[in-house]
Amino acid sequence: MPTQLVNVDPVSSVEGRRPSYLARLWRELGRAGGEHDAFIKVIIVERIAKSTILLALAIGLLVAGEKGWLAQWSLYAQDQLNLNAGHSVIRELLLRVLLFVGHFNRITLLAISAIAYASLEATEGVGLALRRRWAEYLTVIATGVLIPYEAYEVIHRPSLFKAGALLLNVAVVGYLAYRKRLFVGV
Repeated sequence: MPTQLVNVDPVSSVEGRRPSYLARLWRELGRAGGEHDAFIKVIIVERIAKSTILLALAIGLLVAGEKGWLAQWSLYAQDQLNLNAGHSVIRELLLRVLLFVGHFNRITLLAISAIAYASLEATEGVGLALRRRWAEYLTVIATGVLIPYEAYEVIHRPSLFKAGALLLNVAVVGYLAYRKRLFVGV
């Protein structure tokens, strides 16, 4: 009599019980997503382009330093990209710690922030290009966290760039959360 091979997933069946929430979440995050549609491709290109531009800006800031027109341009870019968070307690504490540890000036701090943000954007873009489910979650969470701040900025200091960025980010979060069925039945 031929024996029947049973495919047992060690993560999903431990002694016939339903896998734990963390096991299901880990499996969900590790799986590859479906085919890319046009909007996902736009998101990928936007994230990769934004990370490339931010990385070039950061390198330019680190190499050129604070000299005349560069300082004025960086302040303008800082304002337009919502990188001037005001004088919040967290920002001031972080600034004091960084100044104490490494004697960073404002331009260096801006460059380090741009590199960190470029790394996040590149991770999102590459993860989406590789059809990774974790990248969809990362994109929704990282983008969604900034939407209230962007809305505040559009209301209090409106510009066409800020309004466009807000609309794009709302579309990205809405599309990924709804179309890709994120946060449903994990």
